[in-house]
Formats: sequence, C-alpha cells, structure tokens
Amino acid sequence: MPKVVDHEERRADLGAAVWRLASREGLEAVTMRAVATEAGWSTGALHHYFSDKEELLLFAFRTVADRMGRRLAAATEEAAGPLELLARLLEEGLPLDAERRAEVRVWFAFLGLALTRPVLARTQRLTYRAWRSRIADTLRDAQALGEVAADADPEGEAAALIALVDGLAVQATFEPRAVSAERQLELLHERLDALASRR
Repeated sequence: MPKVVDHEERRADLGAAVWRLASREGLEAVTMRAVATEAGWSTGALHHYFSDKEELLLFAFRTVADRMGRRLAAATEEAAGPLELLARLLEEGLPLDAERRAEVRVWFAFLGLALTRPVLARTQRLTYRAWRSRIADTLRDAQALGEVAADADPEGEAAALIALVDGLAVQATFEPRAVSAERQLELLHERLDALASRR
C-alpha cells in the first residue's frame, strides 16, 4: 500500500526549517538548497511545495505573522479588559524573549526585502494594517468604557503606538543592554498610562 503523505504536516516541517534558517543565519541564507538541507530533504522534493525562492520567502514571512497571530488570539481570550488587551497586543511586537527576538530580526529583514518585492510589500502592508486595526478597535472599546479620553483619535494613536513598538524593537535589537526587556515594557506602559490618564 503506498505511503500516505500529509502535505500540511510536510509544509509545517518546511516552515520550521525556513524559520530556523532565517532566524539563525538571516534571510540571505534562505535558498532552496539551504532549506532542503535544513529540512533533510532533496531540493527536488522541496520543488513540489515551492516553485522558487520568492514563494519560500513569502511562506517564511507568513510563518512569522502566523506565530504572532496565534499569540494575539490567545491575548484576546485572556485579557481582562481593553487596556490589558491593548498592552498585550503591543507587547507581542517587542523582543522580550528569545522567540520574539528571533521574530523581530526576521521581521525587520523582511522590511528591507519588501522594498523591492511587490508581493512581500503587499503582505507586509496587510499585516501592519490588521495590527493597526486591532489596536484602534481596542482603543474604541476602552473609550466606550471611559478608560481612554473620548477625544482620543484611535487610528492616530494606533499608528503612534506601533511606531513606538517598532522603534523600541529596533533599539533593543541593536543595543539590548541599553533597551532591556524591562526597559521596553517600562517605556511602553508609560505611554499607555499617559493615554489612560487623559480620560
């Protein structure tokens, strides 16, 4: 009887291989041959799933976005209210532990690649748009409960908060001693406390 191949499981294995390679050696190391070697496959077998490096890179980016998306979904279920959820939604973009440090390195590497790759640029744009929308909606929920000033602009605040998180992530990546996990959280929560105190 022929062996049944679970294609979703094999794609997940490939995703893990791409992720390990990208987080360890950077996106420039992600080639069809290198991923095949990392996964313990032949290059020919890899071509059954991805036609070229561009598809592989897009898959790697979506893997990062999916990992973050799962954590955001868990935060939504666990948060006690809008302000706690807001903090969790933003903290996920900070390199606070080994997993998120690796994700941030890969994320910012994708930003550079996206400048010259329209498909990656579109995916990056949609990911940021979805994150911004979640934060703005959460701010509206906080406004409805009187936890944030009624005159605050949710869209503008969401963009500013993401800019803060991105800026902290860059600094923490290149100067981790000066911008430790504790310092990142302190600066983020100072901003959120200021936002809440305006009510």
